[in-house]
Amino acid sequence: MGVVTFPHEGSFTAGLARWISPPEAVAPPSAAEPGADASGGQAATAPSALETECVALETKKDFKLLASKLREGIKGRFATAGAADVQNAYAIFFELLVQWQLLTTEAESLAEEFAGSTEELPDLRCALLLSLYSLAQQYGAVLELRFALLRRLISFCTATGALGKVLGAVQGRVERVQRWVREWDLGDAQQKEIWGLVFDAHADDSRVMYDCALKYFSLHEAKDLASMPALRERIVKGLLITIRSPELFRCDELSQLAVVQQLNSDAVFAPLHRLLHIMARETYAEFLTFSEDAAARAFMEKHDLPIEACATKMRLLTLVSLGHAKKELSYAAVATALHIAPEEVETWVMQAIGNGLITAKMDQAHEIIAVSMCAERDFGQKQWERLHTNLVDWRDSIRSLLTVLQNSRPGT
Repeated sequence: MGVVTFPHEGSFTAGLARWISPPEAVAPPSAAEPGADASGGQAATAPSALETECVALETKKDFKLLASKLREGIKGRFATAGAADVQNAYAIFFELLVQWQLLTTEAESLAEEFAGSTEELPDLRCALLLSLYSLAQQYGAVLELRFALLRRLISFCTATGALGKVLGAVQGRVERVQRWVREWDLGDAQQKEIWGLVFDAHADDSRVMYDCALKYFSLHEAKDLASMPALRERIVKGLLITIRSPELFRCDELSQLAVVQQLNSDAVFAPLHRLLHIMARETYAEFLTFSEDAAARAFMEKHDLPIEACATKMRLLTLVSLGHAKKELSYAAVATALHIAPEEVETWVMQAIGNGLITAKMDQAHEIIAVSMCAERDFGQKQWERLHTNLVDWRDSIRSLLTVLQNSRPGT
């Protein structure tokens, strides 16, 4: 691999130019010629025209033109040389750019070049983008450049299914982006851009998408919806994924955002906003009324919102609301609220328990469900009051326990 090892007397510039354009063979002199080596000998080599030109440019310190020559040369061998050789060649070139103080002027166009195709050698292109981004980080490039490289990297990795290489494990991605926002002190426009990119990248992961949606949508004002088509598309996409997801049961935070509430008056997507509101706060009865409307049913069918799947989700959420209202539920009351037969109640309770929505025990003999814990569907004034009451009760219990312990000590 010629790009790795260079003669002691040569420079990195000469070595890189030599890898791009190998030396030219020069025939040895004929044995009959005066001064020729009678034993013969192997052909000598002479520097290529590119190597000679690059060495001369380096001597003159014309680094800008030199960088252009080397860059075009490496690009010319991108598809023909081995991936490891190309990666090493670019690594040396990047270091030379740092040495020549040209990294900041060349990095963004290089990133655009690497990200120009998601079909040709995507792994190599991703590695080069990562190297360029890391180098910009290492040498303290200005925020605008680092952000531009990160944006390009996220977009490319999303398109090639390699997002883990830049954002790490799925469960930690939102926290990582939050750290970038905080540590880089990103401006409003930059925050919107990066959260929008990460939101787009997680259409197949409803939990991460929901967290990103909260971050991204909360950066916008209600008035933005009318002037930003991309925002409207993302809000619609986020709501559809949230409602479809069998894993997302709490969506009140999303429904409370001002920019989401603007959909309520949208000529096309008002039914979507209504459905989100039902799932956030209402019960199966309201869903049944909504789904029986011909226009609403047509909307759900058009946007791939299966009525049966939504009905299942609403029955489970209704069971949560019942558990909050009353800690002992009769089978009959549950059957009535969920519009099911009494013999189906236990199946629905077990399903709610399995989804982590409630903790409960069933008394089959008396047909009673004792609820000890329910997930929160929303968190408003009532929930704050309940939390306050629970904390006061906990405080009073601790005080009583401390009093008992104090009184039980010898000599008291």
